[in-house]
Amino acid sequence: MSIQATQTGRLKAVFRSIGYVCVWAAFCCAPMACMTPERAVRESDETATRLATAYWREQTGVTNDVFDVHRPADALTLRVAMLAAARGDQRVVFPKIPHVEAAGSSNGVLRLSLKDALALAARNDRAYQNHKEAIFNRALDLDYQQYAFETTFSGMILSILDGDFGTKTATGRGNAGFDKTFQNGTKVAGMLAADLVTLLREDWRSAAFSGDLSVTVPLLRGAGRDVVMEPLTQAERNLVYAIRQFEYYRQTYAVSVANSYFSVLKAEQVAKNSVENHHRLELNSKRADMMFKAGRMDRIQMDQAHTDLLGAEEGVISTRKSYQSALDNFKVKIGLPPEGKIELDNGELTVLEKKMEKIRTSTQDALEGFPSEFEACRIALTERHDLFVTRCEYEDVARNVKVVADRLRPDLTLKGGPSFNRKRQTGEGSFRGDEIWDATAQMDLPWNRRAERNAFRKQLISLEQARRTLEAKEDEVKQTIRDDMRGLEAARASYENAVRAMTVAKQRVSSNDLFLQSGRSSMRDILEAESALLSARNSLCSALVNWWMSDLELRRDMGVLRIGESGMWVLPNGEHHG
Repeated sequence: MSIQATQTGRLKAVFRSIGYVCVWAAFCCAPMACMTPERAVRESDETATRLATAYWREQTGVTNDVFDVHRPADALTLRVAMLAAARGDQRVVFPKIPHVEAAGSSNGVLRLSLKDALALAARNDRAYQNHKEAIFNRALDLDYQQYAFETTFSGMILSILDGDFGTKTATGRGNAGFDKTFQNGTKVAGMLAADLVTLLREDWRSAAFSGDLSVTVPLLRGAGRDVVMEPLTQAERNLVYAIRQFEYYRQTYAVSVANSYFSVLKAEQVAKNSVENHHRLELNSKRADMMFKAGRMDRIQMDQAHTDLLGAEEGVISTRKSYQSALDNFKVKIGLPPEGKIELDNGELTVLEKKMEKIRTSTQDALEGFPSEFEACRIALTERHDLFVTRCEYEDVARNVKVVADRLRPDLTLKGGPSFNRKRQTGEGSFRGDEIWDATAQMDLPWNRRAERNAFRKQLISLEQARRTLEAKEDEVKQTIRDDMRGLEAARASYENAVRAMTVAKQRVSSNDLFLQSGRSSMRDILEAESALLSARNSLCSALVNWWMSDLELRRDMGVLRIGESGMWVLPNGEHHG
């Protein structure tokens, strides 16, 4: 009975010891095992947002914007509302969107001004979001490279319960260490370890402690701030490139949206002109019928009037289709579903016409207000974001020549540091052990550098290629500026010619109408005059839009088209609209 009680006591002691060990291990390990997916997302978002915002402000000059990688929630809400309206749902409510003043009508049609369209495009465009995510990813890459030069800590705890039925031991082991890399390549590492052992049957314990500190200093290969800091330097520059590329995309995208917006208005105006032309030809056809019945016109001229009327009907069908296709293309371009119902403000054409007419009457030269060709090229070479990235990429390749050349050098490294060991058991009065230190010099002569040799030669070739790429990009920018200036001059000349052609076409229609009544003109003359009037109207609208777009494209290609927070450009005189 006493033996059984003794065994029971031992088992209780064993289980109690197991419980102590588990509690101790859980308490010590819990803080290191709490990186949940939610925490990972939260911390990475905070870090990347902080870095992206800082570099964003530095590169763009803004002071109040905080970089936000998340796609606006109203983008999805608006899409759902537009799809519901397209299905015929009643009482569809469109979300309130920042910088957008558009309002939906009772039949679910969203009316957009140019400013509204640009603001919506900036919040809905998929490529826009891709660029923001690219900036976010580069910020995370930079965070990791910065982390490489921070002091990092590590540790491990191990608890073991083992033995036979006669003798049982509990062992606890733990170690903690740190690493630090300096900008010149020096690495410092330290470790402190503890080892505790206790017998569960007898009052006996053993404790051991050890530690070491090591310093590694490269003197030749791998030494020097430029070589060691290269990954961090490149990560910083990659973040800058992503921001610059996004800014360039914002410029090109804003101009592209404006061009698409006015293309829809132009297609709508062409469709209206076709309807009006059809109406006028219909009246001419009826008049030809009456004059034929009265014997004042032969059948050939009457048939000509009927033929042109049929052609006008086909023109109405064709232009209406073109307008609907242009509208669908525009909806997709700004990230809206193609079946969504929207209307564009055709008053924008009236505003644009007044502005361009004022410029035409107040200036003699299409390039008045722009710098000279030489100065415009100089500004473009300085301000263009895409050229900035190309120039910096050339600098990256040139800088990497030094990094690759460093790999050709021999390895010469100094290593050393102190270490100690201490141990004490039950019954001993003090810890026993020793302290040692060591210092070594390790050298590896470059007997085999074939791979490094070839890599260095390839890098020199890459440098020449990067130089040629930069030269080609600079020539391309200058050529674009020259073409834009010629295009702007030609666009203004075409507009002035279209204005005169419109005046002549109206006079021709009016004169031939009077001549026909007096018998001095034929139906062919009337039909040709009507065709000329239709062509003049379409050409005038096209020339107006082309002139304004040529102006915007020149500003964009010079790199001076500033895009505001809403996605709308801000001209140097403070104007937000064309």
